[in-house]
Amino acid sequence: MTDYAVVVTGATGKTGQHVAAGAVARGWQVRSATRSAPPHGDWFPLDWDDESTWAPVFAGCDAAYVIIPFNHPGAAERTPRLMEVAASCGVRRIVLLSSLDVDSAEPDSPLRAAEAAVGRLPVRSAILRPTWFLDNFTTGSFRGMTQAGELRLPAGDGRIPQIDVRDVADVAVAALADGGPEGVLPLTGPEELDHHQVAAALSEGLGRRVTYTSVPVEEFVQVLTTHGFSREYGVFLGAALAEVAAGRLRIPVAGTVERVTGRPGRTALEFARHHASVTGHSPLRDDAGA
Repeated sequence: MTDYAVVVTGATGKTGQHVAAGAVARGWQVRSATRSAPPHGDWFPLDWDDESTWAPVFAGCDAAYVIIPFNHPGAAERTPRLMEVAASCGVRRIVLLSSLDVDSAEPDSPLRAAEAAVGRLPVRSAILRPTWFLDNFTTGSFRGMTQAGELRLPAGDGRIPQIDVRDVADVAVAALADGGPEGVLPLTGPEELDHHQVAAALSEGLGRRVTYTSVPVEEFVQVLTTHGFSREYGVFLGAALAEVAAGRLRIPVAGTVERVTGRPGRTALEFARHHASVTGHSPLRDDAGA
């Protein structure tokens, strides 16, 4: 193990668990900053509601991976302050997980505020701007649809170069390293796919039939609320997908993953096959045995 020490916030989340694992694999000292015990790294409890827990997490560390926790009320707005504390504790590199949607976000959005904040700090920084996650179909918002065997989304025939979160994490780990990439890093998958193609990749990779049907936004919102999500969240996602369907939201393939990691980004089929391999079966069979 080296003396290089990094903090990973959200180390139990979609990207954070992979960032922590990748950092451990490099032999770094990894502080996994979460409220519950993480799968990788040393657990350093961090409470977004209690600033007194922040400095002990960052003190003595070289770099930090920082998420913007939208699912924790009020925490997203505290992200700039968290990064200020990290810098004051001697952290020299900050990798911020933002979003490719930041340019269309409201002026007072936490995304914009966090990106502006890290730019003002006396640190080296990288801002990761990923597109939609393929993992939404297996562990996220659309998991229930995949389980049901039908993706019902208001996306029409619009195409999105969706990304495997492992690719986001691999770029994040590279950016955490001393001398790693800096600046704004747009992150996408290697191919623009419509949701018929995504469904086909899921079907082949998971070994279960998954289809896609384009539906009106209101029907999509009703489906999401049936699976436990708020109506507000459904309206937000539905509006974004409707922009994709209308061709007003175009996301070109970015070559950042290959440039940084030296290999192409993972395809939707590779993603689905990996998910099936690590779970031992498809999400459909998970529920059948519950």
